[in-house]
Amino acid sequence: MTADWVIVTAPTDRGGLPAPALGRALDRVRDGRPGVEFRVAVLGGSDTPITEALDAAAAAGAETVLLVSGQTLGDAKQDSWLARIVGHWLRSRPADGATPEVRVAPLLTEYDGFADLLEEAVGRGGTPARTRTAPIVSPAWEAVPGFARHVLVCRGPRCSVEGSRESAQTLSAALDRRGLGDDDVLTTVTGCLFPCGQGPVMVVYPEGTWYAQMRPERMDRLVDEHLCAGRPVTEWVTRDMRADDRDARA
Repeated sequence: MTADWVIVTAPTDRGGLPAPALGRALDRVRDGRPGVEFRVAVLGGSDTPITEALDAAAAAGAETVLLVSGQTLGDAKQDSWLARIVGHWLRSRPADGATPEVRVAPLLTEYDGFADLLEEAVGRGGTPARTRTAPIVSPAWEAVPGFARHVLVCRGPRCSVEGSRESAQTLSAALDRRGLGDDDVLTTVTGCLFPCGQGPVMVVYPEGTWYAQMRPERMDRLVDEHLCAGRPVTEWVTRDMRADDRDARA
């Protein structure tokens, strides 16, 4: 079956954006399949999540979308997340909207061509490793930034589906508008923070305030009231570690 769209998936973009890394292979495949749209998406991280790529395919009128893992070796947890995310997307589609058929390709290791690729890599023998590489430690990496608050933004698979990518971008823009940099508020994108059913999840330290359902429209108020004025927005809080500590001492 020929797909209208092919989405090549990667687990995260923390090692670098996956699309450029796949560039040469994608160009070659595109050349042999005119009229097929190719996209790259991630399970978690700051790049395009799989659900956004599926939304784009549906909006473009695609009839069939093929998901292909850009990884060579399988990962049971990631396979499970992919199945859940696609199932969630299919269940969330409007009843009166067109929904493409979504298919999942086998892992690349299941194709005969993978053995040829491995044989070629072994035959080429690689390049010598060097001793004159950058060190794993540096004085530039020893100083802790002077921030007053640290915001953790979950970009695990479920929070990504719930829109944490856009929330992170909106938070960054809100901080920029107020002239707040890393020495004021340090923002860190993380993997799964675990209370997935409350996503998108954000945590603000040093208070240890856990926020639930932190969608883009909440970012301005979060910045003004908590990150600037030091007052947690209580109606969004799912856990406050300082309050827990006070209760334990009472």
